[in-house]
Amino acid sequence: MSDVDKRGWADRDKPRVLCIAPAWNEGERIARVVKAVPRDAVDVVLVVDDGSTDDSAQRAESAGAVVIRQGTNRGVGAAVRAAIDYALANKFDVIVIVSGGGKTPPEQIPRLLGPIIDGDAELVQGSRYKEGGEFLRMPLRRRLGTRAYTLLFSLFCGRRVTDASSGFRAIRLSLFDDKRINLWQDWLDRYELEPYLLFKALRLGHRVIETAVTIEYPETDGIAYTKMRAITDWWKIFRPVLFLGLGLKR
Repeated sequence: MSDVDKRGWADRDKPRVLCIAPAWNEGERIARVVKAVPRDAVDVVLVVDDGSTDDSAQRAESAGAVVIRQGTNRGVGAAVRAAIDYALANKFDVIVIVSGGGKTPPEQIPRLLGPIIDGDAELVQGSRYKEGGEFLRMPLRRRLGTRAYTLLFSLFCGRRVTDASSGFRAIRLSLFDDKRINLWQDWLDRYELEPYLLFKALRLGHRVIETAVTIEYPETDGIAYTKMRAITDWWKIFRPVLFLGLGLKR
């Protein structure tokens, strides 16, 4: 079997790759993210502006990104879904999702793309806890929370992962040919969509691997920066695990 046949990229040696960066009031951070994306690995950078009230969209465009404006704040899940719709409509082969706030340094994108381009995976999840991975400036409560969440995710899913809450991942778009993976549900608009996707891909037997990455919490006024709230948003990333694990949702 040739490399091209193994990868399934028709007559192309290299798939078309879209980098997705959801952004909500990220300011200069989104411009730095767009500029850091390695253009030898990525064809287009797409920023989905999720109803920002600052100049995030303009900064992203000035840095070289294509920008979709959501108009109102709908949530990161809705932003990722809009980007996937764009990728499918424009015939990309692979998407890679990065943080618009800079938490997932884009220089690491080739680590995620490699196993997909080689035909070894359909979804590659970045893991700060896999050997070779690391985390920088991560608050203690987040360290404890991500470890506990990953344990619960693994138990409910019946598949062991090392970092279930990482949003740094690459996905071969043919994964969505499996109609049992339905991202187009209203209850997935906020933090629910990404754990839903990982859970379904694992449970349905798709080729999912983890690769070691660095997760870096940027500093804002000397404080590690994150928009996720401790209780309400943690419930949003846990409820897909609970609902799918108990068979309450599909």
